[in-house]
Amino acid sequence: MRKGYCRVRPVFQTAQQVRADIESAFPGLVGTKWLPKSPYDDTYQCIAWAAGDTSHKWWPIYFPPICYWPQGVPYDETVNGFIRAFETLGYKRSQSRGFEFGWQKVAIYAKNDGTVTHMARQHFFGRGWLSKPGDLADILHLHLEGIESDPSPMASGYGTVAQILERSWWIAARFGLFRCWWAAFQFWLFRIKEMLDLT
Repeated sequence: MRKGYCRVRPVFQTAQQVRADIESAFPGLVGTKWLPKSPYDDTYQCIAWAAGDTSHKWWPIYFPPICYWPQGVPYDETVNGFIRAFETLGYKRSQSRGFEFGWQKVAIYAKNDGTVTHMARQHFFGRGWLSKPGDLADILHLHLEGIESDPSPMASGYGTVAQILERSWWIAARFGLFRCWWAAFQFWLFRIKEMLDLT
């Protein structure tokens, strides 16, 4: 591990704290249905979360053990680079962002210049999309548009959805279909405790 780098393990916040932080960062979520799904943890980020990996950050830069990138895939921060990376997990391009039984989907967000900014993974039962937005808690948002923003390269935010990828559940099972369950389970236990403390 890089000298001086300290990983922040799960940080649990109240539902009110999470809601205030998320809706301040993503005004498009105000008035929509979204849920916190797991605590903030800087061991991984949105690309890794989309890949189902909570043990590394994924980014096209050679900086192990903090960052991971599939072997043989060029270090390319464009949409095509991320497509190639996720092809190593069995994904292929898709024309549909809707839920289809038997298929797992991810969305790639990018700026107009093609630079990738974020990825989201479709909920297993099609209840929305799972995102790890920056240094905030992981969330489930109903629509991809809820966290979109100005796509110009100089603007802040994630831009817009540039590509949907999909893979069958059969292929996903080879790579660990439920690999992020532990993060979500920890959060579920914390929420139960929070509710009990309030009663």
